[in-house]
Amino acid sequence: MGLFGPPKITLMLEKYNFTPGETAKGTVSINLKKPAYARKLKVSLIGVRKVRRGNKWQWQKVYDFDMPIAGEKDYQKEQIPFELKIPPDILDPRTSQQVIQDSLEDKLGVAGTLLSSVAVGTRKTEWKIKAQLDIPKKLDVKASQDIQLYEQ
Repeated sequence: MGLFGPPKITLMLEKYNFTPGETAKGTVSINLKKPAYARKLKVSLIGVRKVRRGNKWQWQKVYDFDMPIAGEKDYQKEQIPFELKIPPDILDPRTSQQVIQDSLEDKLGVAGTLLSSVAVGTRKTEWKIKAQLDIPKKLDVKASQDIQLYEQ
């Protein structure tokens, strides 16, 4: 049950534990009261990690991959299956570190290179799969599921 009635979108996965290179399979169920035009329905694989900035801890995205699974149309009640391939090198520390380092270098130059080595830290990355219905001029409808990624 959502805050104001039944959920408008749900994300069901066949399983929640994966190794790199596997394919996450699931279904996005849309349950809107009336038809709504949307630009697209997408699923995303997202990795976030807590990093220290000064004296505060913040969540920072270290991985974000979007895949559209349905295009422009009116949505109301439907179930849409999807498959999302998890990259084989996703747990490679160099991959996540490179994303952070590139981001910091773009914004801060040489100082970003130094900060990235501190910002990456040793915190565990938390992973999730998110479904999002992109409705123009309204709040997007979203759902997510936490997943676990393990070395092979």
